Amino acid sequence: MGAILINVYVPNNLPEQKNLWEELYGLRSQFSCTWIVGGDFNVVRNKSERINCLGLEKGSWESRKFIDRCKLVDLPLLGKKFTLFEPDNKRSRLDRFLPEESWLVKLKDLQQQGLKRSISDHILVLLANESIDWGPRPFKFINAWFKKEDCKRLIEKEWSEMGSLKGRMAVKL
Repeated sequence: MGAILINVYVPNNLPEQKNLWEELYGLRSQFSCTWIVGGDFNVVRNKSERINCLGLEKGSWESRKFIDRCKLVDLPLLGKKFTLFEPDNKRSRLDRFLPEESWLVKLKDLQQQGLKRSISDHILVLLANESIDWGPRPFKFINAWFKKEDCKRLIEKEWSEMGSLKGRMAVKL
């Protein structure tokens, strides 16, 4: 899969932010491969991404508009809630990876993980494609399936073909 990773440092100035979003959107049409935009966005997407700070910046709306136009996905950040730690316990989620929607079809376990903070006021964010093996998924039966006319017949057919204990359970239905 061909891909482009664009590393950004988004300016704090709203007109410069708008210019960057327009420039990146214009670049998007020039490439046929999928892309990921990652870096320091200097803006939060919603109020839950800040603590002990004043509201949303004006650039939040522009940032969300860019993400929607480019069909990017803001993956949840695992391991940490915030990426910037400032004095007076001010915290924000400014750093992120935004993969294009098509990545999630090919890489079903794509995730971003917040790593331990060291000397910087920002944490490192790792983009990884890994899953946790929790073992086999439990089967969940939905009662609404009984409303289907062929439900009982289908269960009896499948279980009888399997034989053994499961086949005997079909008889009890």
